[in-house]
Amino acid sequence: MKVSIPDILLVILVYLIVLMIIGIAKYARNKYNLSPIMSRHIIHLFCGVTMLLLPFFTAWIYPFLIPLGMSILIGIGLVSKKEGGIRALMVDDSQYSKLHAFGPLYYIVSIGILVPFTWDKMVVGMAAVTIMAWGDGSASLIAPKIKGRHKYPWSEKSVEGSLLVLVFGFLGALLAWTVTTLTGVSSLPITRILTVSFLGAMIGTIAEGASIGPLKPFDNFTVPLLSALVMYLVI
Repeated sequence: MKVSIPDILLVILVYLIVLMIIGIAKYARNKYNLSPIMSRHIIHLFCGVTMLLLPFFTAWIYPFLIPLGMSILIGIGLVSKKEGGIRALMVDDSQYSKLHAFGPLYYIVSIGILVPFTWDKMVVGMAAVTIMAWGDGSASLIAPKIKGRHKYPWSEKSVEGSLLVLVFGFLGALLAWTVTTLTGVSSLPITRILTVSFLGAMIGTIAEGASIGPLKPFDNFTVPLLSALVMYLVI
């Protein structure tokens, strides 16, 4: 395969965007004394949006280089306990179990899985990641502030939190479909787009709510992968 310079430049651009988001989160944490949980969710929320650049790549191998490299960088950062490093930015050891601490790595690996396996229907991968980023990310940021009163009997999660996952996940999926429609990658009727987006967000909501017990640390796998699977089958 002939190397595409525009694709390589786009890979570099995405790396710079992700590193800039991490840098801004680190600055905000230091300036406003944010908790690692808050800065982690800020990174979670905004980094996933870079998937919206997928239609501008010419082959899956180029965007795949992003989660491949970032998984190595973030993995090393999460293992290292260097003061002021990645782990300090995104992990609160008093709140997270050993497995849950590696949530950002699961996030990146799930993107690495989706990029090649949904390349022929890339909007599915894009929508699945935005459902995870916007749905789960927004719920994690907003739900504690509204103090959801309607807790599920089987976990500490709430109905209010699930509604946030559904609403913001649906909006994230719609954004993915809007981008692919404008770039000519997909051409579904609006009613079909609304239906598939809602279905993907609903599956993501169920997956997030059901990620309890041994599955609790792995919602960054269950939410995007199950959403993608269902949308891929019905699109």
